Amino acid sequence: MSLHAICCGLPALAMLAAAVSGATSGIALLAGSVQEIHHFLHKHELWILLISAALVVTGGVLEANSRKHHSHGFPWLFAFSVLCFIANVTIILLHRST
Repeated sequence: MSLHAICCGLPALAMLAAAVSGATSGIALLAGSVQEIHHFLHKHELWILLISAALVVTGGVLEANSRKHHSHGFPWLFAFSVLCFIANVTIILLHRST
């Protein structure tokens, strides 16, 4: 989710900063480079999603293994990573449907 916020939200933030500060030339250059990163990420979003899924599964296995040996409370960090993964899948599906 944070990756999507960076690639899609950063250009909007840059334009807002330009409007507030009046530094349009510098922001226009920044927006151009962010646009390239944005296109790169969208071009490879399925691979990024697969790697993210592998990391979530790995985290789940490590969490389960840790719980065999130690008593822990609710796994907030793991739950947050699963929530972010679900949000990324939803965002990508919505992006592709439009």
